[in-house]
Amino acid sequence: MKIRYIILFVLISFGISSCGKNDFDNKFDELPDQRIQSTIKEYKEILTEPEFGWKMNYSLGSGIEYMAYNIVHFNADNTVSIKSKMVDNAIVSEYKIFSEADVELVFNTFNENLTSFSYPNAKAPNGYGGDVEFNFVSISEDKTEIVLKGKVNNGILKLQKADRDLSDFSSIQKYVNYLSAQRTDSYMNLAITSGLGATEDEPIVLGMDLSSMASAADYNFDFKGQFYSGRKMLYFDHDGMGLSTPIKLEDSEIQYFTYNENKHRYELAKSDLKGYLYCTKLPTYYVPGVYDEIMDHYSLKLRASFGQVWDKYIAMKRANTLIKNMVIVTDYKQRIPKFDKDGNPVFDEVFNEDYTLGKSLGEGLLFSFEDKTQFYFYFVPLEIKKLQEDRVAMKRLPGEFCVVKKGEDLNPIAESIKGNKEFNDLVDYLCNEGGWYIRRTVEGGLIDWDFISQDNPNDYFYTRLY
Repeated sequence: MKIRYIILFVLISFGISSCGKNDFDNKFDELPDQRIQSTIKEYKEILTEPEFGWKMNYSLGSGIEYMAYNIVHFNADNTVSIKSKMVDNAIVSEYKIFSEADVELVFNTFNENLTSFSYPNAKAPNGYGGDVEFNFVSISEDKTEIVLKGKVNNGILKLQKADRDLSDFSSIQKYVNYLSAQRTDSYMNLAITSGLGATEDEPIVLGMDLSSMASAADYNFDFKGQFYSGRKMLYFDHDGMGLSTPIKLEDSEIQYFTYNENKHRYELAKSDLKGYLYCTKLPTYYVPGVYDEIMDHYSLKLRASFGQVWDKYIAMKRANTLIKNMVIVTDYKQRIPKFDKDGNPVFDEVFNEDYTLGKSLGEGLLFSFEDKTQFYFYFVPLEIKKLQEDRVAMKRLPGEFCVVKKGEDLNPIAESIKGNKEFNDLVDYLCNEGGWYIRRTVEGGLIDWDFISQDNPNDYFYTRLY
């Protein structure tokens, strides 16, 4: 009996030790430190393997729309060579791969082409939102694309394996030139011809103002009843041009363009959408709120005019030398004072004060007789109709009247203007049925409103809030 228990004990003991040994061997072929070191070694081999290095696109993570484009070579001795369009020669610094919570790529010495965005300076005490430490986010299955994310500011660093020698940055200039050559009219648009329900016959059109000179990309568009507006930075690389961060439409993204030399146009690339850039003289989108804002008691003084507007305005002034300025008013009282019993304007101590008791002109064209003031004028009442959110048409109404200085004869002045051919030619042209597109711009902190003829966009005039 004792022998039976001894044998059973030995068998149980052997079974336990045998099971434990097999489990250890199966689960822990490598110790955790060894596994980490294997991953670091693998990542380093991937980084150092390409003969021509990597195309590196780096967007800052501080909310600043900026994209740095570089060519990068990672070397086995933990040095990294980075070349950009901004610096003539490649700059060599150091990098390392190590692990804390995640496997990280660290640029641990200064490199003007990359780490300069992380350092504070007089204009940016906390730096520009760059990072020097990045976590590996993903490596494509074919090991041709690596995505990393900054640890502090969450900037995105994307590496794409170079397929040829890209050390010459001068070749990029041709893509800049292509964009300049394509801008044939004032407004650039992107026609989406596939995806999001779009077709070649019925494209979805976005306003895309891409400026090679300013390296900026402004966008405005209406999509499913909502208006979108913003700015990205524009960059050029060895294969085309891109935006600093994507424009997102539902589950699709717009970020990169290549040039089709056969069709002489930029086309969408690296997207599930298809489309191309083209130019128009007027925008294809409508800006909400422009009409409501301009109709809320505005006074807009003419600054400059072009095309037929210029020709007709100059002809009007030559025929009516008394008239100094033209102003579009929308029920505005500023600088239109109350009058005394003799019909003379009452000057206020504060020149720009709104006159609560002043004369409300309603909508119309005010032709003033004196520089810097509008106290003496001829007024043409208008009906300003909204065609679209940022398109209006003006209709001339009866009831024109004239205000002159004390001692001047009102009737001859009023009649000479009212019956003047050049004056009526200008007013009637401004009241054409096609109407005007209104664009709001800000210049030196001052608001300008541009009026562009919808029938002939070469005819336009600038006004400033007065």
